[in-house]
Amino acid sequence: MTTPGTNGAPEGAADEDPFAYLYRPQAGEEAAEQPRGAISRPMEVGRAQYGQQSAYGQPYGQQYPPQQPPYGQQPPPYGQQQPTVPAQPNRYAEHSRPQPGEDRPSGGRGKAAVIGAVAVVAAIAIGAGIALSGGGGGKTTNDAGGKHTAAPASPAPSSATASPSATPTASSAPIADASKLQGQGTSSASAIKGAISADGSYLTLQPGASITWTVSVAAAGQYKFWLHYNNSGADVPAAVSVNGKDRDGGVTLKNWAKSSDPTQSWVSTNIWPELQAGTNTLTVSIPAGGSGSVPVDQVAITPMSASSYPR
Repeated sequence: MTTPGTNGAPEGAADEDPFAYLYRPQAGEEAAEQPRGAISRPMEVGRAQYGQQSAYGQPYGQQYPPQQPPYGQQPPPYGQQQPTVPAQPNRYAEHSRPQPGEDRPSGGRGKAAVIGAVAVVAAIAIGAGIALSGGGGGKTTNDAGGKHTAAPASPAPSSATASPSATPTASSAPIADASKLQGQGTSSASAIKGAISADGSYLTLQPGASITWTVSVAAAGQYKFWLHYNNSGADVPAAVSVNGKDRDGGVTLKNWAKSSDPTQSWVSTNIWPELQAGTNTLTVSIPAGGSGSVPVDQVAITPMSASSYPR
């Protein structure tokens, strides 16, 4: 039975389903099963508030897209609540956006870049320091070809060819050891025994070498100039100059001992030069291209009256 208030729906249908008349069978059709309990209480329009549970079990104003059933399954009957699928969290947001109370992760790549830059700067600074500290260690010269070469060091004098010559200063003593003479091209030694010099040393005259003695005499005149030497071989001619002038004939350094034993061959000879009062320079040399060598250990000046070498 319908009334004007029911709008054509049977009495009592409003308590069950306001849309029950839609399911009313037509003449000759079987009645379809009506859903029960899908909507228990109709809600008056305008009375619902935000946050209240609606008749469908969802907060008012919140809508969800209809959930599609998996492939091969039938959707649930009308009016039954569809299973709620929990929202899947956004994995990208989980990793890129920190959660409340969590620290923002630091970027490893940024730290690596900073460490690399610091290492490069430190390497450059160390290299510059080494270049600056080692640049002034030695002097170099730049030749025309643009090549840098080290300045040559002065060669050390060889003791084998060095001459123990003395500075030519005037001596008033009538006798002088070889160590007091000025040698040129001579060599010093003391291997031959029997030398009468104070230290037993002598200077060896050889071709191209010379010895010079600067002596002072009280009066001008003729003096005997003595040479004490060693010769155990052939006679050796030598040149003599007095105050820069060559003396005719020079002197011959003979083997007066007539011995081949050097230790027994120390002898002396003399020449008679004219000397001036004061300083005089006497030089004895073996000319270049000559032969033989003669060790000289001492020289002397005596008056013409002396008959032997002074001791």
